[in-house]
Parts: sequence; C-alpha cells; structure tokens
Amino acid sequence: MTDQRLANKPPNPITQGFRAVTRDPAIFLVEILWRWLFVLLACLLVAGVGLMLLGPLHVGHAWNTAWRSRDPQRMGQVVLAIFLLLGIKVIVIGAVAVPLTIVLLWSLLSALGRFVVIKRLRVGLTSLRFRSLLALQLLRGFAGWFSLVLLFAAAIGEALIATRGPKPDLLLYYLMMMPSVVLIGAFWLICNWYLSVAAIFGRDGQSFGGALRQARHTVRLQRSDFVGTGFVFLLLRVVILLVALAVCGLTSGMAGSEPQTYFMVVVIVCLVWSAVSDFFYMARMAAYMALAAAHVDSAGPKLVTSPTLPVENPSQP
Repeated sequence: MTDQRLANKPPNPITQGFRAVTRDPAIFLVEILWRWLFVLLACLLVAGVGLMLLGPLHVGHAWNTAWRSRDPQRMGQVVLAIFLLLGIKVIVIGAVAVPLTIVLLWSLLSALGRFVVIKRLRVGLTSLRFRSLLALQLLRGFAGWFSLVLLFAAAIGEALIATRGPKPDLLLYYLMMMPSVVLIGAFWLICNWYLSVAAIFGRDGQSFGGALRQARHTVRLQRSDFVGTGFVFLLLRVVILLVALAVCGLTSGMAGSEPQTYFMVVVIVCLVWSAVSDFFYMARMAAYMALAAAHVDSAGPKLVTSPTLPVENPSQP
C-alpha cells in the first residue's frame, strides 16, 4: 500500500521546475539576454539624456570637486544649482518621459523574451499570442511605474505635513510613511504576480483579460501549493541577495585603497547574482506550470474545461 501511494504521489513541482530549465539551457539564456539587453539600453538612454541636459551647463568640474570632498552639504548644493539651472519644466519632462520610455522598452523586450521562453516551456501546448502577451507586460510595467509615482508623491506629501510646524516631526513622518510603503508595495506585488502568472497560463486566442481570468481560476484551485512554491523560490532569491551583499560588504575596504578593483568586484557580483536570480525565476515559472499540469492529470478529463463551462454530472440524465 505504501509503495502504491508513493507511485501515485505527484512529483515535486520545485524539482520539476529546476529540471525543466536545466534540460533546456536556451530558456535561461533567453531570459539573461533580454534582461541584460534592457539594462544596457536603459543605461545608455539615461546617460544620453543626462549628457543632453547637463552638457551645456558645464557642471562636470564642480560635481567632481564636490564628490572628491565627500561633503554631503556641498554635493547637495551642486545638485540644487543644477535643478535651478534646468528649470522645473525640464525636470518634470525628464522625470516623466524617461521612465515611461524605459517602461515601454522593458515591456517590449520582456514580451519578446517571455514569448520565446513560454513556447519552449509549454511544448505541445498553446500559449498566448504576442499581442496579448505584450499587453500584459505593458500593464506590469505601468503598474510598477504607477507604484513608484504613488510612493514618490506620498513621500513628498507626508514630508510637507510633517514639516508644517516650527520643527520637523520625524515620528509623524515615519508613522505616515510606513503604511504607505506597505500598501503601495502590496498593490504592486499583487498586480505584478497575477500579471506574470497570466502570461504563463494564458492560451492561444485569449485576450489579456481572458488570460487574467484563466490565471485566477488556475491559482484558486491550488492556492496553497502556489503560495508555498512561490515562497520557496522567494527564499532562495533572498538568500543569494544576502550572499551578494555580504561579499560586497566584506570587500568594501578596497573602496578607499583600490576603488577600480572594488568597482569590478561589485560589477561581477551583481552579474552573478542577476544570473542566479534569473535561473530561479525561470525555475519558478516551470514549477507553476508543473503544478497546473499535475492538477489537470489528477482531476481527469472532465475538469479540463473552461472555467465558464459547467462540469458534467454523471447522475443527471
């Protein structure tokens, strides 16, 4: 009886996720490619806009002098002078146009990467069309941008409230800011998670709205399994982040004596951390697919229907 139970026990989805990625290294390489390409293009965009705005001001020497002085007040004065020279309109345009451009760039590259990765993970199964996948990624990008705008607005508004009196009330500021951070962070996490899952479980011919409904239905059937699997991969990614921070902290003594070497160490650590984190992310996607497939296999053919269709009852004539 014990052997029969072990034979009927479904395989561990986390193990299946790791096996799916290791069997097809192209999945991991595509994920690395689009992510690193996005970071490169975003850095070039920010650097280009910065040179275009700051080039005519000739503030490079003043900023270098302030940076070498290690005086926060002096650096703050240089930044304030730059803001005054640029003007509020230019700053607002740059603060809105550049992030929106980065969001559009991320949405396009992530949609291309997800389209290839999901096709390779769902061998023999239909997946979302690129148009619907792009819509989901656009929603993810704008949800993140909107959350940052809300957080920035909350920080400024609550700082104004906390400084209305004769002296700044830091306790009041922290008491207002902490719930704002929690609520905005929860909003972004929930939106980002469901939109990412919808890209995995969406089917050919579905709109992004249909993919969202499909994702909610799939997760609702195995909510505890999805939460547990997601927590395991979150824990793994937090562990490698702590290891990366520890390495950077232990070698921080090189920043004063050998700044160039320390910079290279930080870059290498960031690249390794990014690669390992992306590997865990792909394994989590494959694990989610394994969970959904295990439910279909255990439920039988009668439950492999659209959530909008009723399940047949054999007792009815």
